[in-house]
Amino acid sequence: MLLMLLLFACAAPEKTDDPWWSRAGVTLTPAGTEGAEIALDGDVLRGVAEAGAERAVLRLRWELAGEPQEEPVWWRQGWQSWSWSGVVALPEAGAAEPEAGGDGDTYSVVEETADTSWEAALLGVPGGPSLHVGALSAARGKVWLGVTAEELRIVWERPEGELEPVQLSAGDDPAALWGAWADRISGRSPGAPPTGWSDWYTWYGEATEADILRNLAAAEGLGLSLLQVDDGWERAWGDWEANAAFPSGTAALAAEIAGRGLTPGIWMAPLLVDRSTATYTENPGWWVREPGSGAGGPELMDGACDCATLDVTVPEAAAWLQAQIRAKVAEGWRYLKLDFLYAGAREGDRSEPLSGAAAYARATGLLRDAAGEDTWILACGAPMLPSVGFADSWRSGADIAFFIAPEPDRAFLRWQARSTAARSWANGRWWWNDADNLMLGADPAAALAAQAASGGVWMYGEDLEVLAAEAAAGGAGARADLMDLRGVRYTPESPLSAVSGIDGSPLLERAAPDDAVPVRWRGEDGTVVLLNLSDAPVETDGPGGTERISGAQAPAGRRTLAPGAGEIWAP
Repeated sequence: MLLMLLLFACAAPEKTDDPWWSRAGVTLTPAGTEGAEIALDGDVLRGVAEAGAERAVLRLRWELAGEPQEEPVWWRQGWQSWSWSGVVALPEAGAAEPEAGGDGDTYSVVEETADTSWEAALLGVPGGPSLHVGALSAARGKVWLGVTAEELRIVWERPEGELEPVQLSAGDDPAALWGAWADRISGRSPGAPPTGWSDWYTWYGEATEADILRNLAAAEGLGLSLLQVDDGWERAWGDWEANAAFPSGTAALAAEIAGRGLTPGIWMAPLLVDRSTATYTENPGWWVREPGSGAGGPELMDGACDCATLDVTVPEAAAWLQAQIRAKVAEGWRYLKLDFLYAGAREGDRSEPLSGAAAYARATGLLRDAAGEDTWILACGAPMLPSVGFADSWRSGADIAFFIAPEPDRAFLRWQARSTAARSWANGRWWWNDADNLMLGADPAAALAAQAASGGVWMYGEDLEVLAAEAAAGGAGARADLMDLRGVRYTPESPLSAVSGIDGSPLLERAAPDDAVPVRWRGEDGTVVLLNLSDAPVETDGPGGTERISGAQAPAGRRTLAPGAGEIWAP
């Protein structure tokens, strides 16, 4: 069947004014192909790349029916956890052709542009028709989308043989289109998302064993299920033994945590190795090289540290990687926060000539096999679609605070909540979203409401002794009574109306605020979250009932939300 379709595609003219695909007010017309033979099989694009092609491209002229009152917008996805995702305005006519960036190291997220999207995107009009385009797999090559005022472009990078299939769908409910696409792709089926605590935002890598044990004692009675030790416990990236600040060692610490009835969790960056370690100096053939440089070329370095990238196609390197994970699981660590995973998907020269996508699939397979099916994996700094089936939870946004700006800021929370909205459809389908640690800061009600709207993992990031004392005194503190809101899928209302400007990080959002966050979110259980992260009052419809943060009751009707306000209304 596919061969017949491809033959038809080859025989058809490159450009035509006849509708080629038309559904629910969306019409697409072919405008050209490059590097592959591509055809439509129902609502799925399939094709075969030309031998030696560096990329395959399908260009489609798009048209949305009717006379909309609002301009079309683009709901884009960034490459990895920390990349900007959300709704942006379309480029003006005559703008430069889209070109994807941002699939490199930690800092290349700033290279992403508003007119592109990785793996999937939605083009639509608020209150009108929408077109969703999404790759159905990501095991062989990378797929990205670009949009202009007239054309949609689907690009397959480094295609080899059969292209990754891409689905087209249309309708008037943008969130439902995202959800229907996600439902076609099988993820894992983890249990309830955990409730826990992590030390990062209190000590930024300077925590000691005594700090961890003190917070472990303070966790009693707070309703937590997990305590996770973050970066700073190890000798170095790639030397995964406890440093001098943890004199009892990681096995003893895991036993202490488990003895308190909590799941022990630990942070690792398994695919990056510091060049000061013996792991690096004693194994010169284990590292990914710069693209095109060959076996003796310069190593593919990462901006996060003086680190080389592990080449998992080298058998000895793969065995070492699995040994590190198995050792920690054997010690009792049953929650692994695996960070900077994008490193395994970067393009480079490897022992086997694999694309970045294929190498990432190899790496995540090795990691899951070593961890076992019963160990919870949080994928952080990770590509989205390539992590489906690997991760139990997935970091859905950037950090909520920084070493150079350690206090929670409304701009940081706004950046996070916008990303939560953009990726809300994945929660409970592929994994549980992890919006990052909950930091109450100056807007505690907004922080709690945004956490609830994420629907996923609930992790405190502030000192538990302080949070417990605040809660005991009747303040915000730790709120065990709200943790039952996790594990619920929340859908932002009117998501296409929250049009933002793209930037590379929450720090840039604070410098030039231009993000918009949906005000109303509805949970599948009937809970309604109201959120105002702007700097001006907002009016909206309140559902009435009991507001769970304050305990107040109110009838249904118009409400005015002050800047930094957050409310959670029980059904």
